[in-house]
Amino acid sequence: MKNQIKYIAAVVSAVIFMAFSFYYPAQTFLAFFAGWLFLIPAAFVIYMVYGLMELRKERVHRITVTIKPTAAMKVLTHREAVIRKEKERLLYEEFGNELKQ
Repeated sequence: MKNQIKYIAAVVSAVIFMAFSFYYPAQTFLAFFAGWLFLIPAAFVIYMVYGLMELRKERVHRITVTIKPTAAMKVLTHREAVIRKEKERLLYEEFGNELKQ
């Protein structure tokens, strides 16, 4: 077990919550409702802000690689553009014939 203290704390808090809800059901419902209404969205916002801070911290250590396009890359890009235009033309003709009928 890697995080034994976390598991023990979770079990203890669950037992306390169950015992409290047995003796005070109305107050438990209000606490549960407040948790879903306020605490969980607040935890989500805090988690997202923490993730953004970690992302910005890691961005400093990234390596950016730039590659000059070779002739083969240019030919492939041109061929893809020609194929895309041909596909669009065929689709336009196909749908245009359907609309005329």
